[in-house]
Parts: sequence; C-alpha cells; structure tokens
Amino acid sequence: MIVADSSSLISIALNCMSGVFQELGVNILVTPAVYDEVVTRPSGSRKYALEALRIKKLFSDGVLSTLEADQKVTDKILALSNSVFEVKGKALKIIHKGEAEALALVKTFGADAFLIDERTTRLVVEDPNSLKNFLSDRAKSDVKINSSRLAELSSYVPAVPVIRSTEIVAYAYERGILDRMLKASGKKVLNASLSALKFSGCAITWGEIDEYLKIIS
Repeated sequence: MIVADSSSLISIALNCMSGVFQELGVNILVTPAVYDEVVTRPSGSRKYALEALRIKKLFSDGVLSTLEADQKVTDKILALSNSVFEVKGKALKIIHKGEAEALALVKTFGADAFLIDERTTRLVVEDPNSLKNFLSDRAKSDVKINSSRLAELSSYVPAVPVIRSTEIVAYAYERGILDRMLKASGKKVLNASLSALKFSGCAITWGEIDEYLKIIS
C-alpha cells in the first residue's frame, strides 16, 4: 500500500498517465484533504477539470481510496516538522497540514512507500541536512537544525521509502506499460515522460533524468 500526496497525482494526471496506476495494480491511499485538492476543487476550474476527472476515475475504479488521518498524530508531525529548522532564531514552517496528514497515514497504517513530488517534505523524511543547505541557499542566511526536535521527528515518523511520480513512471516503463499506452518504444518514451513530469512540477534534476536513461534498459 502506498500513501500519496497530491503533488504526484497531479503531475501524473496532467500528463495523461493516470492509467499507469491501474496498470501497475497498486493500492494508493490518500487523505480527504488530498481528495479535495485533486478532485473537488479543480472540478470547478475550466483549466483543471479534465485532470480532476482523470483522477476521480481512479477513485471510482478502486485504485485510489481515502482515509481520515489520526488528528493527534497529524498535529504531532506538524509541530515537530515545523520546529526542526530555524533561521535567525525563528522556526521555519516546512510542511502544511495536508502533508502532515499524509505522513500520519504512513505512520498509522504502515505504508510500503510515501509518494510525493514536492521537494521539502520529501527531504524532511529522507535527508534533513540536504534540506538545511537548500533552505540556507533560498533564505540567503544560515539555517540551523534543532537536533533534539529532529531526533524526536525521526523516531516518530517511520523510515519508509519516499518515491516520486518519476519512480512510478520509470517502473511502468520497465514493465512495458508506457510502450503499450503510447504505442511507441525506446528510451525516447522514458525521456519524454520523465521530462514532462519535471515540467509539471516534480522535483527532479536533469542530471537525475540522465541517470535514469543510463541505468534503465
């Protein structure tokens, strides 16, 4: 079971690849807040209504399902995450409630992976020191880590693989799913798909895409 944030679902839906989830046969769990973000709100927008319909079909087909996060766990994760990094003595707000709810589901239900394209939340879980450097560059000021808060957060949030839409699509390519969907073959299919996800907001570098193209046959 995979817990997903809205960012990855949006990236994949924007590029007409929602069918990848169904082809892979994975079960994906989201919070009601994520459902609102990817279906309810965009349904009223001319720009994003089609994207919302694609994602809504995944719920109808049982590929995606919603589950309410434990409020106490959510509040704990939100408080810890937003007190780990400090600049000039002031704590930085790193994640929002929706992302904290998703992490709460990961903790409560023992998910196999956490699917999220957004860089900040991913690095909070995977690599806080890299996030510190990223935040320092963005703030143009030294960002400090509250070590005791980070230790508490690390012990509270389970060590679970964090994946992006690009990992999902790369795996689909290896399984021959993209070739069938696009009726095309070769590395150009993978290159085009990963590049489209980057342009849609997935936090992946061109160097990482080049690495995918080298190692995936």
